[in-house]
Amino acid sequence: MSPLDYLYESINCQLEALNPDDIDSQFILRYIRASAPPNTKVEKILKISRANDDERFNERNVGNRYLLWHGTNICNLISILMRGLLVEPLCAKGTGKQFGRGIYTADEFGKSLAYCSGVKKNGNESCCMLLCEVALGNTHMVTDKTSSDYRAQLDTSKDQSRTAHGSSIPDPRYTIIRDSGVRMPLGEIIACKNAQHLTHVCTHNEYIIADSSQIVIRYIVQFVR
Repeated sequence: MSPLDYLYESINCQLEALNPDDIDSQFILRYIRASAPPNTKVEKILKISRANDDERFNERNVGNRYLLWHGTNICNLISILMRGLLVEPLCAKGTGKQFGRGIYTADEFGKSLAYCSGVKKNGNESCCMLLCEVALGNTHMVTDKTSSDYRAQLDTSKDQSRTAHGSSIPDPRYTIIRDSGVRMPLGEIIACKNAQHLTHVCTHNEYIIADSSQIVIRYIVQFVR
């Protein structure tokens, strides 16, 4: 067995490159373009299926499902493919705590881009972004980002997720629902029109889950910037 074959077998998941003309690719590219910087060039979109992920996800039976972005260091990709996304992994010290413990996701590619790092390639940086199906269920609206006592309360919350509202959001008129029931926020980024009704604790929306069984990686986007 070659080293590459051994590596592929060891991660225990299936990877399939999407045709750029596929409807899934078109929706994902639109999702990216809504917030990505102009120098972002998508090279490949891979559909991923990890062993037992769907069974574990479906057993939780949590609704309110969205496709959301999660940025990562490309060096962590093999570990993530093998083990899935974890709450507070050892390789991610200093992240995932502003709104309590959890796995952080966003509905803007440009927001999660800040957490991507890759390898230099012909003067550009080659990176990977994860597009995940996240079951938010009953979500707690975050109202404070400064108090350590409040963050501690978030960690003991019985809600299935936390949402930190941003002052800029994807235009909700263009959120679509796929056949599977999962939502994709495809709208251009606009100022939130409900500012008087919401407490904005950040610039862009963030969604946090504390249970790794509520998130499944669906796609890996390989891109350069």
